[in-house]
Amino acid sequence: MSPENLTMVIRQPKDPRARELLLEQVRHVVKLYGGRVTSTAHGDEISLSMKLADRLPIHEVEAARQELATQFPEQLRQA
Repeated sequence: MSPENLTMVIRQPKDPRARELLLEQVRHVVKLYGGRVTSTAHGDEISLSMKLADRLPIHEVEAARQELATQFPEQLRQA
């Protein structure tokens, strides 16, 4: 993971309106401090990534990390 990126898993409140407000506030604070939300996903993508990595040979996991290290910054510049 590039040091410019942060991945978090937030357990959301049950109330739908509170969920909306939480996401609005996270986006607001990120923008306030000069950041940018580049993606969001529902569910625990970190755990999913870990499960998938456990099922792959280590050289494939490392190859994927290297790909992301070189491609992801380029994609951000294009966005």
